[in-house]
Amino acid sequence: MEIDKTIKKKVVEDWLNAFPLLSAYNQNKLYKIVGPCLIGIELIKSPFADNYSPYFVIYPLWKSDVKTNLKYPILLLELKNKNGFQFDIPYAKHSIFFEDVVYSVKKQIQFLFEKNISLEKLMSVLDIYSRKPPLSAAPTSYLQAIVQEAKFKIALFVGVSEAQDVLKQINNINWDENHFKACKVDLNEWLQNLQTALFNRTEFLKHIEANREDKKMAKLQSSELTI
Repeated sequence: MEIDKTIKKKVVEDWLNAFPLLSAYNQNKLYKIVGPCLIGIELIKSPFADNYSPYFVIYPLWKSDVKTNLKYPILLLELKNKNGFQFDIPYAKHSIFFEDVVYSVKKQIQFLFEKNISLEKLMSVLDIYSRKPPLSAAPTSYLQAIVQEAKFKIALFVGVSEAQDVLKQINNINWDENHFKACKVDLNEWLQNLQTALFNRTEFLKHIEANREDKKMAKLQSSELTI
């Protein structure tokens, strides 16, 4: 059954009022730009009922274009209620549950309410995410490497020395080369590409700026990524 558009609009308005630093990218994606990333909340409708669940997301802004950036999130984290279960909110009863939802989200993702975000805090969020299932089950896999590469790119946005610190950590990991091959990625080439990126930081920054200036992106609020 199609959900009434008025109800959907009210749901988005309530989320934007509760999280004033986010902007509506579309009717279920609420983002802000933080340095080289998009950070925010997605309200994902259940395929089985007229319910939705909020997810915390982080996307890159350093890939070829906006569509490619939004294809796969760096982080997709289900937000949970006080009992540790994923929220499953009926659209028709949204107003009844919303206060408790906002309270829980504030406790889980505090920096959604901070104007500017430190590099240390953003890295910490990614570190915690990388140590949770399913990533924790394969700490040397290519899936884990994707998160570590994101940390490197975020650090590179801030500065070369910050990126070098992350790259050193990456080089010290005994990566599962077979898993890289299974994902059609050459481990040595991947490592070399990270090293090369250090020398091409100016182009990297220009590319991010071009994506940030996209028509839809330019409408979003933005925060500084601080040291």
